[in-house]
Amino acid sequence: MGGGPLLLLGAAWLFMAAVLVFRGNDMDKPSRMAQFYGYSVCLIALIVALMGATSIIDAAFDRANPLQSEGGFGTSLVSFESYQATYRREQAMFDRSGTARPDTASEATQRRQYDAMVRDRVASTRYRTTKSLVTGTLFLFLSGALFLFHWRWVRRLDEKAAA
Repeated sequence: MGGGPLLLLGAAWLFMAAVLVFRGNDMDKPSRMAQFYGYSVCLIALIVALMGATSIIDAAFDRANPLQSEGGFGTSLVSFESYQATYRREQAMFDRSGTARPDTASEATQRRQYDAMVRDRVASTRYRTTKSLVTGTLFLFLSGALFLFHWRWVRRLDEKAAA
């Protein structure tokens, strides 16, 4: 289902390229194809830049709130009280025997487990967000450079065609 719009966009792009190739005199064809190529690269660079910016924003939010960054399944690590409540709920959900066994772990043991899980979540979120920030920034800069290069190139082609 997600490939349909991309396929439609690709077909429209190919149609435009065919119109540019088969229309006009022979002197305009190389210039038109070069313009089409340049504008296509600029459009793709803008789309990649938007995806890179989105990735950076998502990573910044996750980095700011590492305990809330992952999905709603499993035990909640937002606070110790929510950890206890969701831990009991999760244990009852996965209990196959049909009889709910009470949790016999002391509060100090649960606190140590909670602290260990919090440290693990913070470390994994830090790694994941660092990776996402670096790749998003790299894509943003590369797409910006590609856009600027091709935009200036197409502008020079337009000036030559006008002269």
